[in-house]
Amino acid sequence: MMSTARMLRTALVAAVTAGCTVTFDPALYQGRTVLADRCEDPAAVQTLPAALQQLVAVDTTHLTDNYRDFAACAGNDLPGNDGFFAFPMRAGETWHFHVDPVIGADPALYILPVCNEQQCSASSASDMCGVGRGEHFSFRPTSDGTYYLGIDSRLPGGNVYALTAVRPECGNGTLEHGEPCDDMRPQAGVTCSHCHKVLTQPMQSEEGVANDDYVNAMMLGPAGGLTNFPAVGTIAGCDMDSFTFDAAAGQAIRVSVTPRTGTTCPPNLSLTLLRSDIAVAPALTAYPQPVPEAVTTMTDGCPTVTLPRTAGASTWFAQVTIHPDPSATFAYQIVTDVR
Repeated sequence: MMSTARMLRTALVAAVTAGCTVTFDPALYQGRTVLADRCEDPAAVQTLPAALQQLVAVDTTHLTDNYRDFAACAGNDLPGNDGFFAFPMRAGETWHFHVDPVIGADPALYILPVCNEQQCSASSASDMCGVGRGEHFSFRPTSDGTYYLGIDSRLPGGNVYALTAVRPECGNGTLEHGEPCDDMRPQAGVTCSHCHKVLTQPMQSEEGVANDDYVNAMMLGPAGGLTNFPAVGTIAGCDMDSFTFDAAAGQAIRVSVTPRTGTTCPPNLSLTLLRSDIAVAPALTAYPQPVPEAVTTMTDGCPTVTLPRTAGASTWFAQVTIHPDPSATFAYQIVTDVR
């Protein structure tokens, strides 16, 4: 069933495509010109309040390309017209952003704690999906402050988009857009901890709930520990599956991905190990960083990541991606070994 948020986004895209001016809250959204062209002057950037969910038509055709050096976080330089909103955020909150292009655009999203291209993090950006497809990601700030949401494009020029901004509240009993589960809303067969689905039994599946960024990563938490613990999933192009687990200082980590059927993995499959240095509940409030000392090996196109010894206790993330073909689908098994 299509979610309420997705139905609203679809209606917004249709309205904008038809040339309508859409204003979900007249006090905030007057047509399509609320984006700031630059973000150096905070007073010039429209601040949107911390509502549970907001949808707005976004137009970058009247803007210019002022910032494009985002290869370190978005994965590509972004020569398209860029514009900005500002959001007041508090440490530990969860935010989810989703942008859908009207036609022919290749959008990208990123969050900046200050107006500086060097402050962009790979964990707070999204540019995976290609022309004509939406982008989305979740974000959890590490400190209180005003953060800037940039809407950009890998293609030159501007376009019209439908933007959704959601701030789900963990523990309010409502399963909101961008929230895998809610601790106060029990679901049959789902173990939920801090609004993350927890896999406690071998061969449980990641399917059915969001786990496509570090904020919504699926927790691996078997009672017997992570000794060759298997889980299953399905990954598609323009997607990411994220798993998280804790490891103590001096432990070894080994994570491997293999096909559920057949003997080889598809091209462009990748497995990445990341680390967050906050390892206590409610955890996951630091931006995960790649682990340069981890070693990746490939067998029949299938990746294995090995870290012989952890330097300290941390929260770890294993991310499975397959790109750039958005039509590719791959059913896999992921085995995590920590000892």
